[in-house]
Amino acid sequence: MFIERKDSWLFLAKKVWKKKFLVQWDVSRKVSKENITQITQKECDILSNSLEYKNFSKNIHHPHLLENILLKSKYLWNILEMIESFDENQIDHTLIKEWKYLQKWMKYVFPKKFIYNSNNIEWSKIPEDEVEKIIKHKKYSHKIINEIQEVENSIEVWWFLINDFIFNEANIKKLYHKLTKNLVQENGEKYPRGFKKISNVVNNDITTPPEKVSEEICRLIEWYRWSRKEVFSLQLAFDFHLTYEQIHPFENGNGRTGRLLMNKILIQNGMLPMVVFTQNKQSYFNAIASCNTWNKKKYYTFMLEQYEKTLESIHEVMLRG
Repeated sequence: MFIERKDSWLFLAKKVWKKKFLVQWDVSRKVSKENITQITQKECDILSNSLEYKNFSKNIHHPHLLENILLKSKYLWNILEMIESFDENQIDHTLIKEWKYLQKWMKYVFPKKFIYNSNNIEWSKIPEDEVEKIIKHKKYSHKIINEIQEVENSIEVWWFLINDFIFNEANIKKLYHKLTKNLVQENGEKYPRGFKKISNVVNNDITTPPEKVSEEICRLIEWYRWSRKEVFSLQLAFDFHLTYEQIHPFENGNGRTGRLLMNKILIQNGMLPMVVFTQNKQSYFNAIASCNTWNKKKYYTFMLEQYEKTLESIHEVMLRG
């Protein structure tokens, strides 16, 4: 988002899918929720009329769910973007409250929820409040050293993902190494370095053979680079995650690294990150397994429902505030 002066008027401006649009802003008044709502609606109108959006919409059970998610996520993202475009004294106080909460959400609340849920999907038993204490360097009572180390690694990985990660094979390996540093597996052995050396089976399906992993990961990265301007952002993130899990490049840690990479794609495309909630993990596994028939509707619908659940948790707090 940026400010543009035109014919003695000021406008809030933004580019979407190479199209620029403007929302008139009365410079004598502060930027308000109404301004952000206007710019979000225009942005969503452009996106929902794109071929990429329409193609994705055809492949989900509930198109209205996609519409609601797009509107909510873009509205919240546009508030965050104001950090770079305006001084605080240019923004209406009611909007400042939302803006400050979103900053806090991105820095503390989301990492806590994501790390807790992502690790618990993989059978960690650490409670959410203990995860928060570890993140904030407060005294915690959890005693399982491996699970504490897992949280500490996850915090380091999250900031690496946000600040330094770019999509290539070396960085995917680095993400995995940071995530599994000083951890032991269920068999008591340390996590092996590099891609898997033995085949693994997920939901009774054989994944990519070890000798093909590097080739398939490179192909997936190339697909992502090519598809960024050809595939709608949510579908792009979900499809990358699905293919990554089907490759299963590491002996362990594939779900945790895969969900991190999915969120990197969402953020790169101007969408808020999302949580896959641990209480829905069996539905998550089933949704991924259902794609073996090449019908992704169940998978897309599940992921959109998880995204909506993530966004609703933000709105609930903002409304209470």
